[in-house]
Amino acid sequence: MNAILKERIGERVSALKISWRRASLEAGLEAGFIQDIITGRSQHPGEDAVASLATVLKCSPSYLTGQSDDLANPAGAYGATALLSDAAQRPDAVMALRIVDELLAAGHVEAARVAVRRALKVIAVE
Repeated sequence: MNAILKERIGERVSALKISWRRASLEAGLEAGFIQDIITGRSQHPGEDAVASLATVLKCSPSYLTGQSDDLANPAGAYGATALLSDAAQRPDAVMALRIVDELLAAGHVEAARVAVRRALKVIAVE
């Protein structure tokens, strides 16, 4: 996984024309997170860190780790139809998404990230 992870992180950073440092920081991680992966100092990054990084790199965590070759659709994830169906049954999730959308539109990336993490914690508890 590590060789694929290194390759795909490099590929996505290049495609988005952002630095390793910027991608790491936007993902809410230490500034040297990607550098540590690329240089081999970090052998097994956590799933949450990879998921945060995938969001910034505009791909799925399963793409980064080599479990899928599809940039957007993580292996074994809900299809878009199932996600919309679930959202219709969860007005609280819809409200959380609207709040995140407004925060992002206003340029408040960190606040949006916090809102997403809180919503995910609530969902995990249920």
